[in-house]
Amino acid sequence: MIAAFTRGPDGTVLVDLRAAEARLLTDLFGDLLELLTEQSPAAPRPDEGDPLAAQLGLDGLGDDTPPARPDDPALARLFPDAYPDDPDATAEFRRYTQADLTTERRRRATLALQSLERIKGGGRLSLAPGEATAWLGALNDLRLVLGIRLEITADDQEPGQDFGPGDPRTAYVPVYYYLGFLQETLVEALSG
Repeated sequence: MIAAFTRGPDGTVLVDLRAAEARLLTDLFGDLLELLTEQSPAAPRPDEGDPLAAQLGLDGLGDDTPPARPDDPALARLFPDAYPDDPDATAEFRRYTQADLTTERRRRATLALQSLERIKGGGRLSLAPGEATAWLGALNDLRLVLGIRLEITADDQEPGQDFGPGDPRTAYVPVYYYLGFLQETLVEALSG
């Protein structure tokens, strides 16, 4: 039976994961974290910038160059154009929001990975409400990425319907459905 999230009597959110499920989720969250890390601009060298600003976490504030639209379609889905018909407004929006959005997406994926470390071989995972909310966001990010990789363009589209025989992406169709199931049961548990 596939694991479903439930609400515990103490307000925690529980899920019993088999070892294979825990490994799959660990791999997926790790891949997501890697994808998010790759899209981030390179960190400045230690000899660049203002050391005090770096200590205060304020480096880059004077940089007027907005981040470019991601080339990877999955990243473009995670960080869509805010104003598709206005490139200047979109660039300005990215300039002020993309770093924070990236940091938050990384935080959620990292938190999900850290929680899975508690049950490496599978078992019952107990999540505090804040952890569960982070999981919800990370699961959503995973589904968005997989949706792009599976070429899902409409809500009512069946994933993989246009793939030819032997297409390796076909293996990810059940994963997409599994993540959707986890996401749905997690929403229900949080609404509990």
